[in-house]
Amino acid sequence: MSEYTAARSRTRAKIERAFWDLYLEKKFRRVTVQEIVQRAGIHRSTFYIYFQAVEDIFSGIKERQLSILEEVLATEGEGKARFIGLLDALQRAYEENRVFLKPLVIDYHSSTFSRAYRQTLKDALKKDGNFPDYPENSREYVILDNVMSGYIEMLLQLLDSGVISMEDAFSFSYYTMENGTKPALQELLGIRDEYYQN
Repeated sequence: MSEYTAARSRTRAKIERAFWDLYLEKKFRRVTVQEIVQRAGIHRSTFYIYFQAVEDIFSGIKERQLSILEEVLATEGEGKARFIGLLDALQRAYEENRVFLKPLVIDYHSSTFSRAYRQTLKDALKKDGNFPDYPENSREYVILDNVMSGYIEMLLQLLDSGVISMEDAFSFSYYTMENGTKPALQELLGIRDEYYQN
């Protein structure tokens, strides 16, 4: 990457971060270009080199987070090796982008973006698990979809809270696949109890 490209990337990131900090401070009320340029310490004309409007910043942040997720989900490998790599990559991506992902996915989980993020994860993990392609209105589809929704919630909470390590999440996932749901839930409760005792 040339110095010019690196400098442009840094300026763009500075604008995005200024917008995001203001956006959170104002509790999602409208942020103006003037506020952004003051916070970022740039000239107003510099803002318009990168963005046409404030809304473009928000769209760009959301698009990039979905793009990062799709890159993570393309982790190579097969079976357990792929799954371990996938969990590690998800954890790194969440930690590196937590400033955006916690509000966008965890705190405001009913937003359109949050639902899209969860659906992308769910679709990829269904495909990874080689689940049959049940018809959408079938009982099997509804059951599988609900189980996967619960699994995605657990995974996101693990990423955010760290209450259970990714190694335990991996063990739990494979225990579920190999032994069924009821024993797996008992195993998860045991992990939780052990955590709170320490």
